Amino acid sequence: MNRFATIYKGFSFKNYSSKKFLNVTDVELIKQDLTNHLFTRRGERVNMPNFGTNIQDTIFEPMDDRTIESVRSDIEFVLNYDPRIRVNSLQVVPLYDQSAIVAIVDLNFVEINLKDIFHIVIEFQGR
Repeated sequence: MNRFATIYKGFSFKNYSSKKFLNVTDVELIKQDLTNHLFTRRGERVNMPNFGTNIQDTIFEPMDDRTIESVRSDIEFVLNYDPRIRVNSLQVVPLYDQSAIVAIVDLNFVEINLKDIFHIVIEFQGR
């Protein structure tokens, strides 16, 4: 396999105003797909009632052990759903003073043969 060949192609409107292009490829595309999946409400996708997470429903809940475990479970579900990645490790760190949860995922991108870190920040409201 050519190391520089593009395997995955897609587009994203994220940061369009500053970047002025829509194309995303490979690692950037996979990370964007993971983020989109994480912040899609479960049941929101047509004909896919189990796709998505309940993370958006937890941001107004108290940031306790139960909520943190629920977020961790949803993140693991999404990471296990995507066959393009393998998870080496997942750390879910509550930042109580900032009303946030940070997830740090050490990933292998399977077909690209690349290792990278993926960060997810979930901010809680109403503090």
